[in-house]
Amino acid sequence: MSYIIMSGRYETGTAEQQQGFAMLLGADNIQYKFDLYFHWYNLVHEMGHCIKSGTEAQMSDLREEMYVNELAVAYYRQLGEDARLSELESMIANAVGSMPSPVPDGQDFEDFYESIWGTEQLMNVMVYGYLQLNSVLMALRGNRTLADVLDDIGISIDTSKALAHCDLPITSESADTFLRTARENMIALGVDVPEIRLELQDNPGIQCARYGK
Repeated sequence: MSYIIMSGRYETGTAEQQQGFAMLLGADNIQYKFDLYFHWYNLVHEMGHCIKSGTEAQMSDLREEMYVNELAVAYYRQLGEDARLSELESMIANAVGSMPSPVPDGQDFEDFYESIWGTEQLMNVMVYGYLQLNSVLMALRGNRTLADVLDDIGISIDTSKALAHCDLPITSESADTFLRTARENMIALGVDVPEIRLELQDNPGIQCARYGK
C-alpha cells in the first residue's frame, strides 16, 4: 500500500485564499506561519493517518483526527523540537483565541463534534477550522510520549534509536525532505510506515492524504 500526501502552497494561492489564511493565522510573517503548520507539522499529521490505516486499531473518524495530532506532536517532541513546537503553540493559541467557539456552553468538545460528524454543519469553514486548530492545541498542551501514543494502535517502538534531523528552512521546497526524514525516523523506531510521496498543489486549501497508485 502506498499513499500520496497532497499539500497546497500559500505562495501559489489566490489573493482571496491568501487573505483567508492571513486572517486565520495572523498576517505578520504569514508565509512562514503557513509553512510551519502545513509543510512541517501537518506532514506528520497526515503521515499519522497512513500509519494508523495499516493497523487493526478501531476509532471514530473524529478520534482519529485528534489521535494523529497527538502523534505529530509526540514525534516532534521525541525529535527534540521543543522550540518549534512552542512557536507553533503560540501561533495556534492566538488563532483559536480569535475564533468563536461553535461548541455549545456546557457541552464537551469531543461530544459536540461526534454529534455533528458527517453532517452539513461540520462543513462550515469556521466549525471545521475550530475542530482542527483546537485539536492541535490540545495535543500541544498535553504531555504524551511517542511510545504511549503509538501503543494506542498496537505499535511498540525502540526509543533508544538515534533520529535524523532536517535543518533546512521550513518552506514548501523543503517539505519533501521533512516528510522523508520523518518517515525514515519512524521506520528506525520500529514503525511500519507505508510508501508515501508528496505532491505539492497550487491550491493552499488542499491538505490531505489519500491512497496512491
